[in-house]
Amino acid sequence: MGSGEVFMIPNVISADTQQAVIPEQVREAILKCDLFYVEDLRTARRYLSSLRLGLVIEELQFEILNKKTSFEDCFELIQPAISGKNIGIISESGCPGVADPGARLVHMAHQFGVKVNPLVGPSSILLALMASGFNGQSFTFHGYLPIDRKERQQAIKDLEKESNLKNVTQILWIHLIATKPCWQTF
Repeated sequence: MGSGEVFMIPNVISADTQQAVIPEQVREAILKCDLFYVEDLRTARRYLSSLRLGLVIEELQFEILNKKTSFEDCFELIQPAISGKNIGIISESGCPGVADPGARLVHMAHQFGVKVNPLVGPSSILLALMASGFNGQSFTFHGYLPIDRKERQQAIKDLEKESNLKNVTQILWIHLIATKPCWQTF
């Protein structure tokens, strides 16, 4: 039996936008998947159901792929693709593999020669850059900054200095107290 494929399935960033922002190519890929690796079962099921693809959600196979999933775990998770099954990786928001644990499984897929299909969809990184008015020719994504207040302040000062010195836009996640993470660009 030949190798299956890994489909990197983008998710919506804003609720109730799937009909406007999820392309037909993504919908077609979902229908090819034998199982899905997701960060959260409930939100993944809700997302797939919202696409109205005629799938019976209770019959789909899901496994957790989150920040606690190790590279060793990914060895086991890639086995179905090696055996010929198609896998869909669904992030909680935006594109899987970018500031997302799906990157570990994609790395493992490459190690075993499994084809990886990144699919176009909403990307909070690019949307933030596009809306910022800052330099889109030269930018850096830093992911999450430290949670510790003093460390975070120092990291921001360092990034501001680099940004001013090199005319580079900095894109990063900041955890705010008692709220969800938000994007910042400068």
